Amino acid sequence: MTNPELTIRWYQPGDEHAILKTFNFVFREVCGQDYVDRSAAAWHWAYLQNPAGHRISLAVAADGTVASQYAGMPMRVDTPFGERLFVHCVDSMTHPKWRQGLRAKSLFVETCMPFWAHCKAIGDALFYGLPVDAAFRIGQRYLKYHEMCVVDFVIRDRSLPKLQMPSGIEVEQVVTVPLEVDALYARCRADKQCLLQRDHRYLHWRYVQNPAHQDFEVWTARRSGQLCGVMVLKPNQGLAPDAAMICDWLVPESDTVVLDALLAKATERQQQAGRERLMAVFPQWSHEWHAFIARGFIKTPSANWHQRRLIHNINVPYLTPEFLATSWWFTLGDSDLA
Repeated sequence: MTNPELTIRWYQPGDEHAILKTFNFVFREVCGQDYVDRSAAAWHWAYLQNPAGHRISLAVAADGTVASQYAGMPMRVDTPFGERLFVHCVDSMTHPKWRQGLRAKSLFVETCMPFWAHCKAIGDALFYGLPVDAAFRIGQRYLKYHEMCVVDFVIRDRSLPKLQMPSGIEVEQVVTVPLEVDALYARCRADKQCLLQRDHRYLHWRYVQNPAHQDFEVWTARRSGQLCGVMVLKPNQGLAPDAAMICDWLVPESDTVVLDALLAKATERQQQAGRERLMAVFPQWSHEWHAFIARGFIKTPSANWHQRRLIHNINVPYLTPEFLATSWWFTLGDSDLA
């Protein structure tokens, strides 16, 4: 530790008050007057209520001020090698008083190193994130960040012909995630090599317990009463300007009728919300990417507005960059961007 005034340690109960004070100070400075402070409820949901746990490393000053944080939200991921934990690295920050820039190993890096050492020791398989440019440059230099891909969008313009609702499918908005989603996830899992475990426990936490749950709409598709698809929609907010956003998607690849039904509902909600665009994110090799393109969506670079990079750092030999680049299936809901 290069600064004797600071102690780097793991999170302790009650630290969230100092974490939030620094977090809101830092992001208010970055985001400007439109920034809305993160609440204690949002912090507790993201970390203490996460069914997969939490990872938080802090640099703390003698007066209790959090000088730096490197944090992560573990996610249960199904892989050909069994269930593994991928840690989504989020909310990293350094108080302006303790910033050093890129000329020397920064407090950001010093706070990160014990985080990574601990997570590797307890068996976390991979770290991933979508860092801003400054954090990406630091990560490349000191933390072996590997850019897997630039995340581009698929976007459909509202001027295109309306998608028709197929017969035989009942699409309904629900206020909670149905328990049958576990069986639906098992059917979808058979199509995928590597994906976040979208079971009831996770989806309920992610979209229903979320303090921002009012921003999301959970839509189910049923055939003769049986659950056959789930879509999570954010009709009034997207990463692209004036966009509605599909945040999550759970439909067996072979069931194109359900895909069409949920997309018809998404475009209807887009129209009702008065949004010019409907957007989603999937890997470009995926069935969903190509199915959406076939229905009028267009590949659109995130760099048109703000380039998004998906980076990772792999901790286990059986996960290779090549495997992840061609087999790791994700949506916006896997990140803090939705």
